Amino acid sequence: MHTTHNEHPMPAEMRAWLVCKRCLAPCKDRNLSKGEYLRCGRCHAQLKSFKQGNSFNPLWAFSSTALICMVLANTYPILNFEVAGKSQQNLILTGIQSLWSEGFGLIAALVFFCTIVAPTIYLGALWYMGGACTLEARWPGLRLAAKTAAMLESLNLLPVFAVACIVSVVKLRTIGNVTWDMGAFWIGAASLFTLLSMQAHNSGQIEIQLEQSQ
Repeated sequence: MHTTHNEHPMPAEMRAWLVCKRCLAPCKDRNLSKGEYLRCGRCHAQLKSFKQGNSFNPLWAFSSTALICMVLANTYPILNFEVAGKSQQNLILTGIQSLWSEGFGLIAALVFFCTIVAPTIYLGALWYMGGACTLEARWPGLRLAAKTAAMLESLNLLPVFAVACIVSVVKLRTIGNVTWDMGAFWIGAASLFTLLSMQAHNSGQIEIQLEQSQ
């Protein structure tokens, strides 16, 4: 009479082996040190990586903070510009609107996408994956979120925009009085936590987590 795995636990010698989900080749399991990966000897797919505690907590925390800072960065003015007795408060959208009204519609759309739309969607995808992996939950659309994050990572130009703001202030001070406002702080914070989120994003580890949750 044959027995099934549901009736008896798997023997210890069988638990010491991993099976590649891509090519079904067996691979002997072992404990890993920090920075080590276990790959399939046949197709070189990543089977396991070192995991200390919940390695997705930083990704979820950084992306959550970055999203909050993004909202505040687009709410508060970045700087105050005064020339010839006239002053103006400038938000991120102010420059985009100026480009649009002066006939540079394509550039305005590109700036809008790369500084607001792409970073927000990118951080949202990281937050979604980080939350699902942290809670070990099977949220719908995780594969789509992973593909979206990979596609938009190179188009996330918020840190570049922060540097451009600093350069712009240096230039504007030659023709008027320029003072930083609260929005500049939130742009800097959003840029910092965006970079930290990018560093915490381990696509290989997330792929393994997604495969294990199926």
